[in-house]
Amino acid sequence: MRIGFIGLGTMGRPIVARLLRAGYAVVVHNRSRGAVEWAVSQGAVAADSPAAVGGAADVVMTSLPYPETVETVYFGPGGVREGARPGQIWVDLSTIAPAHAEAFYGRAKELGVFFLDAPVSGGPMGAEAGTLTIMVGGDAEAFERVRPVLAAFGRMIVHLGGPGKGSAVKLINNLLVAVHTVALSEAFVLGAKAGVDPAVLHAVLKASTGHSFMIDRTIDLIQDRDFAPRFSIALLHKDVRLALQFAEAMEVPLALGAQAQAHLVRAMAEGHGGEDVAALIRPLERTAGVSVVRGERAGDRTKADGAGADGAEALCAGRESGESEADGRSA
Repeated sequence: MRIGFIGLGTMGRPIVARLLRAGYAVVVHNRSRGAVEWAVSQGAVAADSPAAVGGAADVVMTSLPYPETVETVYFGPGGVREGARPGQIWVDLSTIAPAHAEAFYGRAKELGVFFLDAPVSGGPMGAEAGTLTIMVGGDAEAFERVRPVLAAFGRMIVHLGGPGKGSAVKLINNLLVAVHTVALSEAFVLGAKAGVDPAVLHAVLKASTGHSFMIDRTIDLIQDRDFAPRFSIALLHKDVRLALQFAEAMEVPLALGAQAQAHLVRAMAEGHGGEDVAALIRPLERTAGVSVVRGERAGDRTKADGAGADGAEALCAGRESGESEADGRSA
């Protein structure tokens, strides 16, 4: 089976590497020539257009930032459809709205092609490790045919139903990513203002009911001031916008989602759109006049209580046993 892959960005590169390692023949296309050259150096074959990918592959996969880009790549001039043939399977790993997925499914079906919306969660580190969660919507027949391919880079691979169902679940996930990231940002800024060492606060929360996966994913990046984009604020803003539109169409109010979106808008307005979602904390830090950085402690009382980072982790060790360590997933 020959795999076509379009979109060699933060997620596309490690996924292609996993496909090649699994022994698949991979044909790639990307706007950036440098990314294509990298893929060729790993054993892939270059194609000069999406149409050429469509003509060369049994399964075409895309990992792209926006639904408009997905539409252009598949259905625009020089798009995959120009090289498509009946029975081919298109697998879109991007985060798009359910309505987009349903529309693309219908247009592909007219060509005799299967379209699966199959967004992923787990970030670049999950892709590198082959541990992504893959949420799939579309025909069961097509899903079963590509399941072995998805297993090259995914651990939890779930067929959720018809077209759009994978996209719906991914938007729900990323809505929670936004809400959790805003909440943890507020919590750690409050802790810093109160003079609590963020490492101590993290250790306590890991052993308490207020903990969340996003804290583990994000707090070290915040403390180290490492805001390089694993998953950017701009992309999360796009995902939450799609989630809010989806919820409105379903007549479901999302008060917390709207508040999270307001924080994303503010962070983008203040120049953080290209930074990792961990940077959502930065506007809150400025407002409060504090920074959540490694090594900031509450003072002598905290130290006397044995609640330095090592001490707090030791105290919590019994309750932490059995919890998995953060694996660096973003969304």
